[in-house]
Order: sequence, then structure tokens, then C-alpha cells
Amino acid sequence: MHTKTKLTAALVGCGRIGALLEQDPLRGKPCTHAGAITALGNVKLVAAADPDPERATEFGRAFGVNALYPDHVSLLANHVVDILAVAAPTDTHCRIVCDAAASGRVRGIYCEKPISRTLEEADRMIEACESAGVALLIGHERRFASHFRLARELVADGTLGDVRTVIGQALGGDPGKLPRELAGGGPLFHDGTHLTDLLGFFAGSAEWVIGNTQRSHGPRNIEHTAVAMVGFRSGALGFIEGGGRRKYFAFDLEIQGERGILRLGNSPPSLRLSAPSGRWSGFSELRETDFPAYEPNNGFVAAYAALCEDITTGTPNGSSGHDGRAALELILAVYESSSRGGRRVRLKRQSQP
Repeated sequence: MHTKTKLTAALVGCGRIGALLEQDPLRGKPCTHAGAITALGNVKLVAAADPDPERATEFGRAFGVNALYPDHVSLLANHVVDILAVAAPTDTHCRIVCDAAASGRVRGIYCEKPISRTLEEADRMIEACESAGVALLIGHERRFASHFRLARELVADGTLGDVRTVIGQALGGDPGKLPRELAGGGPLFHDGTHLTDLLGFFAGSAEWVIGNTQRSHGPRNIEHTAVAMVGFRSGALGFIEGGGRRKYFAFDLEIQGERGILRLGNSPPSLRLSAPSGRWSGFSELRETDFPAYEPNNGFVAAYAALCEDITTGTPNGSSGHDGRAALELILAVYESSSRGGRRVRLKRQSQP
């Protein structure tokens, strides 16, 4: 980050991803919005908002912030900041982002994933920010992790050859009974949005989806499992699963090219490339190859650094509202396909700047 100017930031939502996960002794730090902002030497956290007064007070003590408010409206009425971090529930994203952009009191917004509940909300958010000249970053922070970025370079430079298949899983337990109207979706929506975003990151634009969901708590409630086959405009195929009612959490992505396979996720990355078989004449097999050396970083902090660059130099942040919308569109297409008995759903082409 080139700027030397001290920037200011405010946080809306002091809950789990906003600040509370910093209390988890097992997690690598920083792991929240407040933690990532604090880790940046040129950004000062000056205000926060949360409807729970006890939680807001606890946050203020933990991060040395005295300007605390019950909502984003009162916060924006009292502060002009460079960055607004939106770590509130997904059903509030559209209102908060649009209000902030229209206020003229922020320069950039870091909005938690998924971008919103509906494409209409996403479009309103994107339009509000573009009209006001406000930078918008959607919080798919794996895009900014050094090993994911290096993996993308390997795909782009042809190390794997043309991408043929991408397989991804975001697995976890049963999320319970929650209405779709309020929550937007289940595991594929909340954790799987990282997965659908990375499909675009590595394989480009999706063209069609065939999906299936399982909803043990009824059709009006969120799914416990969602699976889909995805067709990309490049000709590659994708296979994804979210949820799955597992007694563990796992996030894995496998990129299969014509000359090799790259795996990465919550485990160290691995690379296998095609080589002549030592067992059969005239055949090739996959041979373990060293994944290139890289300097581990914190994707959360790197994402905030990218937003700072965006608002100070105009450099695109790398996780735009359009990117977030594309990840959401794929998820909603899975739901639509499932509701239509597994019929193929085509995604619309979206023009992007």
C-alpha cells in the first residue's frame, strides 16, 4: 500500500465477524473486520454501530473506540470516514450500503459476503456506489490470500494447461431451521459464496447451472445441502457441494487442467503434473510437484489494503460489487434449478466496467 496518509474507518456490526472472533484463542489473527483494520498501520478505527448496547460497549473497550451508535444512520450523521466496514446481517447489506453511498460521508465500503439476498439488491448497491464514486469491496477474502493468488497465476500461465474441471466443497453441519426469506439461503449461500466466487476467480464466467437442494426443514426454509454442476463459457465444467450435514468443517477446491491438478483450500496447497508413467509404457500419470514458494499473508488484511489503494489511487480492489453479484447469481441459479426439478438454468451475461 503506497499511501502514507492516515485513513479513518467505522464498523457497522460488532458481532462475530465484526469483532468477536478475535477472542477465539485457536484462530489465526486478525480474523475479523476490527482486527484487520487495526492491523493496518495507516487506518484508525474511530466509530462503530451495533443495535446491542452491551455488545457495542464491549467492542468499545476491546478496541479503544468511544464513538458508539445503535445504527448506521446515527453513525453516518456524526462521522465522515474513509472506510465503512459492513459486518451486519446479510438482509441489512443493501440498506446500509446504499445509505452510506448516498450520504457522501464515506469513500469506500467493505461489505461482508454474500453481497445481498437478491440480485435486485446487489444491483441497487452497485449502482449506488458507482453513482456516488464510492469504492465497493465484497468480502471474499480468499481472493487476497497469497497462495490463492499464486494458484491463479499458475492457472493463467498455463501450468495446468486449459482448465477442464473445477471441483469444490464447502462442508459443515446442519444449519437448522431458518426461513429462506430472511436468511437468503443456507450453507451454499453463507459459506459456499466463497466457493462460487472462487469458481469465477479460476474458471471465469459461468454460463449455466444444474442444481439440487435438500431441505429437511421444509421448502420454505434454508437447505442443509446443495449440489450443482456448472458449465463455464470457456467450456470447463464445475461440480460443487455446500453443507452436506458433516460433523466437520472442510473447504476444498480442486482445479483440474489438461496437464495437471491443483488443490487448495483450508489445507496447504498441492500440485501434481503429468509425467511419463514409470509403470506402463505409453501412458502418463500425475506426479507430485512442489507448489511454488510463497510468503503466507492474512487475506483479511490484504483485502483492506486493496480497498485503501482503491480509494487513494483508483486501483481496482480485485473483489468488486460485480464479482460479488456473480457469486450470488450462481448460488441463486442453483436454488432455481432445484425448484424446477433440476432443469438447466442459464445465467445472464452481465456487462462489467
